[in-house]
Amino acid sequence: MKKLLFIILNLFFWSMPSWAQKDNQFEFKPVEFDSLIHTKIYRIQIEDYQSLELIEFENGEFDGLLTNMILKVERNKTRSRLLIQQIKIPSSTVKRLIIELKEKDFENIPDCEEISDCIRGFDGTTISFSIDKRDFKREYSYWEPESEYYYKDKLIPEIVKVREILDAVNREFDLWETFKNFRGRLPIGKYTYGMIVMEVK
Repeated sequence: MKKLLFIILNLFFWSMPSWAQKDNQFEFKPVEFDSLIHTKIYRIQIEDYQSLELIEFENGEFDGLLTNMILKVERNKTRSRLLIQQIKIPSSTVKRLIIELKEKDFENIPDCEEISDCIRGFDGTTISFSIDKRDFKREYSYWEPESEYYYKDKLIPEIVKVREILDAVNREFDLWETFKNFRGRLPIGKYTYGMIVMEVK
């Protein structure tokens, strides 16, 4: 039976090769907005290991991808390769989510840096949000937005909105459970994602 061993890395981890380095066998490439065919693309990126893309086309069709990623560290520790799992999201689900997220102010939430009471840290999970439309492009991010510990004293309105967005997505498919299922099927070896190194034995 496979055994998972998790080790929290210290800040020295940041000196290790990035998951997006050029010598990876695979490289994650987000869908690039094309004004000729796309109306909008909504993207939610969780650290370096998960990306959700919701796409609306000019012809009224919808498409979506949920991408799970993990970096496999090779034995000599000088090379690594990115393992990617992509899950196609039904067009009806994408359409429903795009409408709901827009209603929840997905396109207008300010960045955490613009808010005085927004908490920023280094060793937790950062979630980024981006919008691509014709003549309109922006992104914003929040650190540990779902944490009850960091926001137990004062829940700012922007965090409420971010939580509502994540709740809407998770009602359709659980992001963390989907990543855990992907992670749980990995063969024996050592892997990294976020600030965690994981060994499957």
